[in-house]
Order: sequence, then C-alpha cells, then structure tokens
Amino acid sequence: MTQCPVESVKPGGFVVLGYGVLALAVCIGLAAPVFTWRRTRDARPGKRAVWLGGACLVMLGMWLAGLMIWLGAFVLPC
Repeated sequence: MTQCPVESVKPGGFVVLGYGVLALAVCIGLAAPVFTWRRTRDARPGKRAVWLGGACLVMLGMWLAGLMIWLGAFVLPC
C-alpha cells in the first residue's frame, strides 16, 4: 500500500463539476418517479404500483451511481 501524494488545492471549476454531477444524478433520479406517476394516471392501480416501484428502484440506482461517481472521481481519487 502506498500513501497518497499531498494534494494541492483543486480548482473551483473541478469542485463545481463534481457537485454538478451529483446534482444531475439527484435530479434525474427524482424525475423518474414523477414522470412515471404522470404517465400511469389512467392505468389500473396494481399496474401503476408496479411501475412506480420500478421507478423508485431506478431513482435509487441513479442516486447511488451519482454518489459513486462523485466519490470516486471527485472526492477520493487516490
């Protein structure tokens, strides 16, 4: 195991890009259930519940992916 090199101060644009990636993942994740809710208004309740459950899984997946990208590329790159 090697020690990480001493980090210099990261440029502001890099930090903004990192938070932008995280915010984009959160927004896309939130859009999935909202879009599904609107598109399944005329569906039967059981079918609508299945679609909304799937959309919630997509939402959680997007959040997790965004968090992993943010942590891996912007916070803990070493």
